[in-house]
Amino acid sequence: MKKVILLFILCMATQVKVLAWHIVGGEMELIHLQDFTYQLNLIQYFDRAQNNNPGPDFSVTIYFFRNSDDALISTATLFQTDDQTVPYTNPECAIGELETGRVIYSEEIYLDPEIFNEEEGYYATWERCCRNASISNITNPSGQGMTYVIEFPPVVKNGVPFINSSPQLFPPLSDYACVNQTYYADFSGTDPDGDSIVYSLSTPLNSSVGGIPLPIPQPKPFPEVFFAGGYSIDNVIPGNPSLGITKNGFLTVNPSNVGLYVFSVLVEEYRDDVKIGEQRRDFQMLVVDGCDPPTPPNAEVRLDGETGLYDGSTINYSTADEKCFEILVVDNVGENVNFKAVGVNFDEEVSDIFKIESSTTINDEGDTLRVEVCISDCPYIQDEPFIIDLIASDNACPLPQRDTVRMTFDVQPPNNNDPFYDSPNSSTTVTREVAEGIEVAVDDLLIGKDIDLDSLQFFFVADGYNPEEYGMSLDTTYDELGEKRVRFNWNTSCEFFPFGNKNTFDLGIVLEDYDTCLLVNGDTLFYELEVIIPENTLPTISVPSTTFIRQIKSNLPFEVSASDADNDPIVLNAHGVGFDLQSIGIEFENQSGNGFVSSDFFWDLSCENLNITSNRSYKVLFAVEDEDVCHESNQDTVEVVINVIVPPNNKPIFEVENNYALSINEEFVLDIIASDGDNLDLLTLDLLSINSAPPSEGFSFEGSTGVGTVSSTLTWIPECGLLGDNFEPDNYSVDFIVYDDNCPNIESEVHTISFEINELDVDYGEFAPPNAFSPNGDGHNDTYTLSNLTDEFYNLPPDNCADQFQSIVIFDRAGGTVFKSSNREFEWTGDGADAGTYYYHIDYLHTDYKGVLTLVR
Repeated sequence: MKKVILLFILCMATQVKVLAWHIVGGEMELIHLQDFTYQLNLIQYFDRAQNNNPGPDFSVTIYFFRNSDDALISTATLFQTDDQTVPYTNPECAIGELETGRVIYSEEIYLDPEIFNEEEGYYATWERCCRNASISNITNPSGQGMTYVIEFPPVVKNGVPFINSSPQLFPPLSDYACVNQTYYADFSGTDPDGDSIVYSLSTPLNSSVGGIPLPIPQPKPFPEVFFAGGYSIDNVIPGNPSLGITKNGFLTVNPSNVGLYVFSVLVEEYRDDVKIGEQRRDFQMLVVDGCDPPTPPNAEVRLDGETGLYDGSTINYSTADEKCFEILVVDNVGENVNFKAVGVNFDEEVSDIFKIESSTTINDEGDTLRVEVCISDCPYIQDEPFIIDLIASDNACPLPQRDTVRMTFDVQPPNNNDPFYDSPNSSTTVTREVAEGIEVAVDDLLIGKDIDLDSLQFFFVADGYNPEEYGMSLDTTYDELGEKRVRFNWNTSCEFFPFGNKNTFDLGIVLEDYDTCLLVNGDTLFYELEVIIPENTLPTISVPSTTFIRQIKSNLPFEVSASDADNDPIVLNAHGVGFDLQSIGIEFENQSGNGFVSSDFFWDLSCENLNITSNRSYKVLFAVEDEDVCHESNQDTVEVVINVIVPPNNKPIFEVENNYALSINEEFVLDIIASDGDNLDLLTLDLLSINSAPPSEGFSFEGSTGVGTVSSTLTWIPECGLLGDNFEPDNYSVDFIVYDDNCPNIESEVHTISFEINELDVDYGEFAPPNAFSPNGDGHNDTYTLSNLTDEFYNLPPDNCADQFQSIVIFDRAGGTVFKSSNREFEWTGDGADAGTYYYHIDYLHTDYKGVLTLVR
């Protein structure tokens, strides 16, 4: 035979990023403590049978998101608070391959009502990897993780706290089932608030990044696991029947194949037929061989005085009848039989109807086990039959085998006369209007009577509100068996009760007796009540305009004021529609005061504050609300629309040619000019690059700025190194850039100028140096020089890359050197030399000049 081992799977986030396949299951809980403080629990089940797996995580970090737009709201870190081993239903059924740990992570958290107040609600989530590698019904199981999520409603609705705790699921057990044998488990739970819970199967959720131990939790939509071929949400675990769960949380399956299967149970929470939250568990089930055939107990019922067995028909009991009978159970010798009674069409606990302990054992002779059952003299349901399942279960492995006898009863309760109002008459609805701010007796005397002399009680019934929270009370003035008198008092002060939220009330006051069976048979007095709220004038807001047009890079100042004719305390505030005021540079301080307040609005529409490239409208909502005595919702709002204009921007242009020719060693000067058609933009001109040129000491250019027009001078004395081979001309391009400051659409232009660098063309044959000078102090030709002379052909030929000046030497007639210089800017003053004839020798690298020079005194 085969077995099925049930393993609970929950992927719990930890701070230790360990890749493992040990996660077995769990769930999250959110429990209300007081005010807006909650306890967030994460319960993790993990596989302790795999020794090579890591232990439980030290902590987990939960991410909170908003349902309306899936925005991240906050995070919370939960720390490990408990670690236990999950027990079996029957410890004797334990097997070594199934040992499950239960770890609880918990932390008290504060859910700020200013944040968690949206009607659509919120969700908390966490991700973990990885699933067991041998799972049969999904692909690549060791690469698929799990997402855990709990959804919950806002903590305030309509301005008042909305108290809610999530359902709390029953702890699972380390049980297993066998193939071709029905497996069952109660996976339901309870809801602390009495909300309805609906259970269903759901496709398990994957983690956002496969194979990563601890992915960062992501918002919706959540990825689902990938089912292997032949598996689906309708065939998660094959069998007859396949895996299923009732809407009440009862899980059943009769598996047919060996394998490890993962599945998920969705738990949805409803209040007044409206869904307010959900949570989920992932599970896995292991199917193995080795189970014995089941031999369930056989249970029958024999009614008192009957020879035959109970046939399923309705049993009618009168008030005087003894309501006892026998349940007969046959099972294997030595089996321990447990008894349980469950109401089918009612919720009351009824297991105490067995007149023995909850379990007993089949004796060695295998005799039929006989147990007396006595039901209550009072019906569990009023005015209709009630149904009870009598369940006998043994201690077989892997799960107890059971047999059930379903019985239907119609029990006549003891005679009881209904209580009644003696005063006032309950057949008429009482209508009252009461002024705010007083304490009044709505009815000075309510008199209830009961001819059976039962004890009596009065209580309120109301739809959607608690009368005591609105100042209503029933104060007893007389209380004896068979008669009770109360005064219906009402405090209508807005100082203590929220009549600003609700001031009309449909109300019932029920008179009920404490009869033997506590049946519902009372009398009800109905009221239609109203608190007359003092008149209140709405506050008003004043702004200079509801529409503004501004260009970007300007500013917008204006005053906002609010007033209240009643001189009530008022609060003025503002918020952006779809944006945060401060995030785009808007300054506005909320104000409060009596009767009148004002505040300055200022917006710096700079490019740094506004990340826009085209026209856009912004809406700012100003609101004022007064705090009148009854705290009514009296609000005035004004929407101001601000249209921000982004003007078109003209691209700046260069006013300079594209091509120039330069000669070596000759200074080249060029004004680089750019202008902008907008005329008001600040332009920046700069050098961008010199393409394909070696460093040039003779190149000079400084960037500059200007409004409307910008210029800077390029100076360049090219060196020989810029020529090509054999002093051939070479070409270079220089990129200049100009850009404006017209944010947000800044424009720029790049201009490339091509420069041809040429060898200097020198005609050395035209040089004719002066042949005389007169150093006599008359200011004319007092020195001998060959530079900066008026006649160009008297000046030394310029250097080029092929030939350069080396020196000049002047000799006397005897061949003695009287002057020598290697500086082409030389000057010989003739000091110490006599008048007469001298000789010069001018030497270039490849050329020289010789001649006669006369010194005249």
